[in-house]
Amino acid sequence: MEVTDRHFRALARLISRRATLYTEMVVDRTLIHNERLRSLSLELPDLPAQQPVVLQLGGSDPAELECAARYAAQHGYDEVNLNCGCPSPKVAGKGCFGAALMREPHLVADACRRMREVLPEHVPVTVKCRIGVDNDDSYQQLCDFVSVVSERGGVSHFIVHARKAILGGLSPAQNRTIPPLRYQVVYDLIRDFPHLSFSINGGLHTVEDVNEQLKRGVYGVMIGRAVMNRPWHALCDVDHAVYGDGVVITRRGVLERYVEYAKRETSRTCCSSRVLFRPLLNLFHGEKNGKKYRRLIDEGLKRNEPFERILREALDVLPSSVLDAIPPSLSAPAQATEKEHGVTAVSCVSSLVEF
Repeated sequence: MEVTDRHFRALARLISRRATLYTEMVVDRTLIHNERLRSLSLELPDLPAQQPVVLQLGGSDPAELECAARYAAQHGYDEVNLNCGCPSPKVAGKGCFGAALMREPHLVADACRRMREVLPEHVPVTVKCRIGVDNDDSYQQLCDFVSVVSERGGVSHFIVHARKAILGGLSPAQNRTIPPLRYQVVYDLIRDFPHLSFSINGGLHTVEDVNEQLKRGVYGVMIGRAVMNRPWHALCDVDHAVYGDGVVITRRGVLERYVEYAKRETSRTCCSSRVLFRPLLNLFHGEKNGKKYRRLIDEGLKRNEPFERILREALDVLPSSVLDAIPPSLSAPAQATEKEHGVTAVSCVSSLVEF
């Protein structure tokens, strides 16, 4: 929530040309009735530059999800994903969607089928889910969910967070750490549903993790928190080490291009410098003078200085060895995996009750 917005996706795309980017989870009803959200989330002249981009929807009413999918069809999103994995009480409790939908496979199938009918043929509907919910966590129940949603809903790609969701006592943060990861369940789905595609999510942070999972036969790997917390470290090696591309990038070069993006956004929407700086705050996480870089940005914003001046002063404290460092896999031989596999960056991190 308020992290993987269009500005963060712009930064992510400058770091990786190949990773698939996800929006925040946009609640269907809000998208339908909130004209301001539609204009900010969908009607983006720079959307083609960010593609491939997936619009992730939250909701449980097939008619409202169908209506929301029409907006995705109008504005060029590459995929529509229905979130059946978010454990937030606002979503799975009062909203009766997110992870709670895993108990309603026929409802999910109906919603996916209706979304599929209003989308262009080349735009798939996918589902993000958990491996179970509370005590409804047997492998057979998961298989029943996949079977119904794929056969009746026309869904052929599932992104599976390899933990179950516990809705009656754990917070969303605890749901990301306390239920044990069970990757083998995803591998079992791959074995038992060879005609479907399964991507894996949960506890994966590095390109090495991605390539290890691809070797196990997953279709793709979704990384959320690691990209949010350390965008450069999570994404800089993706194009080369996963897809085999050899384009050399540096954080200095990425920021030069992001400044141009910020200029366009400021002139187009008059968005604040604080909003535009938010994706950049963790770009030097763990690096020498990284904390000082963040402090200088904060001080410049408090003084209401121009965007470029704030960034220039903040970058002055960072050594060239950091600013001009190339991705690790380009400075040492690395074995690339097959190009048809992929990594998905920027998952839903919370609900957005307005995404």
